[in-house]
Amino acid sequence: MDLNPIDIGLLVFVLAAISLGGLFKGMTGLGLPMFAVPALAVVTSVEEAVVLMIIPGLGANLWMVYRHRQFASLLREHLPFLISGFLGGIAGTSLLIVLDDRWLKLILASWLALYLLQYFFKSNSLGLFRGRGRFAYVLGATAGTIQGATGISAQIIAPYYHGRSLAPAAYAFLVTSTFLVLGISQTATAFATELFTAERLQLGLIALVPALLFTRIGIRFAQRVSQQTFDRVLLFTFCLMEIKLILDIVRA
Repeated sequence: MDLNPIDIGLLVFVLAAISLGGLFKGMTGLGLPMFAVPALAVVTSVEEAVVLMIIPGLGANLWMVYRHRQFASLLREHLPFLISGFLGGIAGTSLLIVLDDRWLKLILASWLALYLLQYFFKSNSLGLFRGRGRFAYVLGATAGTIQGATGISAQIIAPYYHGRSLAPAAYAFLVTSTFLVLGISQTATAFATELFTAERLQLGLIALVPALLFTRIGIRFAQRVSQQTFDRVLLFTFCLMEIKLILDIVRA
């Protein structure tokens, strides 16, 4: 990706998107790829946007997991989801060049829309989205594959943990732990398939700085937010995800 003087305005926009995404990331565990991947896609290809966000995402998730490490015991219950997600991440990243992400986004949009409808109408079938039993393997593999292919899988991961009566910090830990597992899978596969060029690696490291900075700000802000406000922010983020997915599908 060549950066010339004409691209400076777009570069500022991209860094702003990463910063805003990092702020949401620190508060809820979500948001960084949702804002940053579309912004990066303005100045480069979707493939490159996904690859460029691997390192900032990995760094932000690692920091979040470290800060909330006291909840590590909660991971045991979700090992099927995490293991299948890791394997799905390998498959999705390997197919990044050839997969048509329109169908993947359609799956994400449909899944999240159904979840929001059932949540707002107080349906009793929300257990489906939490992936109890063997269905956790299916959800994990799906999330990992879509994460590897599009860089975005929060539409599956967020509902999986939502509604489990978790404190904001515990929720953020579980979500970011899952993203970290998928990110490790993405990173290893991207290097193995030579998706990481020297330039992409350099730009990814530059993007890591605002991602970490605003993630830390978001973490501090989250400590002052009540459970009710946190739930509202989370649902607002879900709605933004759904709108963005629908717009992407319509434009495609």
